[in-house]
Amino acid sequence: MLKELNEYIIESGACNDISQYEDTKYIQLPDEHRQNIVDAMNNGEVPTRKASECPAKRLLLHFAKTMLFVNSDTIDNDVVYDVYLAQGSNLDEDNDIIYTSFSLDNDYQPKLISHSGSQADDKQLWEDIHTAMLTLRGFMSAISE
Repeated sequence: MLKELNEYIIESGACNDISQYEDTKYIQLPDEHRQNIVDAMNNGEVPTRKASECPAKRLLLHFAKTMLFVNSDTIDNDVVYDVYLAQGSNLDEDNDIIYTSFSLDNDYQPKLISHSGSQADDKQLWEDIHTAMLTLRGFMSAISE
């Protein structure tokens, strides 16, 4: 799955080949931990912090049927992170995977960059992005100082 996500990143024209970054951290969140992060954020136990407060420069966050490559190397000054998202019913089968790339500002507001896959419904695309963002925002806030 990681190889396919990296191929999407390279083919989309981004300059963010995952293999160039030896400092990328891979984090796999079991469903229980992912839910704990989301619940803690929703309950106020983990305050939402600005994206720029997160110490992570690059990370691969893998949970449920989602994999995110989050990279602070961006070319846009208003962007804190570029995010590459792979989602699918089976992350081991490339034909069911939807790839999306977007940027995040300091308030975690996503701005769509590109999208590929069989999903044609824009509403569903944004719902999928926002669902992934709940976990990402909670995780990044939790590890922020």
